[in-house]
Amino acid sequence: MWKNRPVPAQLDDATTEHRSGAQSVERAISVLQCFRRGPGELGITEISRLTHLNLSTAHRIVRALCAAQFMEQDPDNERYRLGAALLVLGQRALEHSGFGAALPILEELAETTGESTSLGIRRGDEVIVILAAASRQRLRFDHEAGAGIGLHASGMGKVLLAFAVDSLRTSVDKLPALDRYTDTTITSRSALVAELEQIRVVGYAINRQERYDGVFGVAAPVLDRRGRANAAVGLQGPSVRLGVASLEELAVHVRDAADRIAVSVDIA
Repeated sequence: MWKNRPVPAQLDDATTEHRSGAQSVERAISVLQCFRRGPGELGITEISRLTHLNLSTAHRIVRALCAAQFMEQDPDNERYRLGAALLVLGQRALEHSGFGAALPILEELAETTGESTSLGIRRGDEVIVILAAASRQRLRFDHEAGAGIGLHASGMGKVLLAFAVDSLRTSVDKLPALDRYTDTTITSRSALVAELEQIRVVGYAINRQERYDGVFGVAAPVLDRRGRANAAVGLQGPSVRLGVASLEELAVHVRDAADRIAVSVDIA
């Protein structure tokens, strides 16, 4: 009765070691990803819950990351945070990308307009903020470096879509579900395509509280020599100071900053 039962494939030591090593890397990445949008510090129980790893496995991985200075533990509360090694690697990555030269331009834009500014690049279905300059005003809205924002609900995301390699329809069709964050979030693909067509005409995008209630913004693309967006400059602030009319006026400054960044980083 058991003659035809399939025999499980035998894994050699090299295959087993490869799978074990890849799994360890994946688990370490999942631990670091916990800090992408969450709080600055997490306890080991929280890390275990967020990564779906058992407590001992999570603790083993965290210890290894701390030994490599990718994470560190606060001696007072015993919670964990990202470590200095990531700061060094992040700075090296920024220098290698060439966008490090953009920070003085963002700071000047923030000083001139009185609002917070940021530089974002596309990674998958999100805009990742790689640089930011804060407004000096007490009431302001800042994007933190490393923050991820849905493309369809962001001024920076919309200009990256509008000036992408693909056609507008193809760019939008490739996106996952257009999640609704506020009453003004664009959740219709046809409406998003129409918005992108207008953005191509005027050269900038306005965010009408589409990601956060009470926050308006305007963004312009950082274009390469073929007219494709490699990054985007964004300006954002509270609705008590900003509206569509004022953002249309500020768009001139944002577009100028984006053009200067394109020259300063020598985008091909």
